[in-house]
Amino acid sequence: MSHRRAFTLIELLVVVGIIAILAAIAMPNFLQAQTRAKTSRAMADMRSLATALEAYAVDWNLCPPCNAFGTPGNRAPTLTEPYVYLELLSSPIAYITNAFPEDPFHPTDRLPIAEHDQIGRVEPQPVVDPAGPQWRAYTYTSWNARGRTTASGGGFDIKSLPQSWLLQSAGPDRQYFNTGGILENFSEEESLDLVYDPTNGVVSFGAIFRVGGAVSSGHGAGFDHAIRPRMGN
Repeated sequence: MSHRRAFTLIELLVVVGIIAILAAIAMPNFLQAQTRAKTSRAMADMRSLATALEAYAVDWNLCPPCNAFGTPGNRAPTLTEPYVYLELLSSPIAYITNAFPEDPFHPTDRLPIAEHDQIGRVEPQPVVDPAGPQWRAYTYTSWNARGRTTASGGGFDIKSLPQSWLLQSAGPDRQYFNTGGILENFSEEESLDLVYDPTNGVVSFGAIFRVGGAVSSGHGAGFDHAIRPRMGN
């Protein structure tokens, strides 16, 4: 008479329970590792764009202008300029192969914050995708020596020479800021509240910024001076 060995139901339940506990421990660490990797990629992409922007500024003594939408490229197909905004980094002279690398945290919402007391009160607005890949790239803003953004309805405004620039990744919360009001109104201390900090939790409020060009002394100085040393610019 032969006896077949087999696991009992209790033993199977114990094994399944142990596997479930290990998965519950490992999954958050895996997701955190993904977020950290995307953060590193965003910072590396913006570093490459910064190198191209600085090379462009050396040749032309100004930065590329920006548009009112924060997109790095030409959102409006009716503009007459053959190359505007960050298209200038790849055409007609190639300072970088791709001026529109995709933000690994490409935004789903935008926060039109203009005053510090609006943080936490302004409802995020969904990002509409009229420009396709440009909404999924890093946002770009430039401003002149007086701290005024260089966006204009017809593209490049020769009266507002852009001297400083700002790149923005939406960060793990996937919300980007309309930076015009922030550059105009935010102080140095207030600006730091908008910067993503992983010590607040891997997925938390705030964006990833990189600033370059001439150091601002006008309206954009508070944000500029807060972000520049933090990002090693």
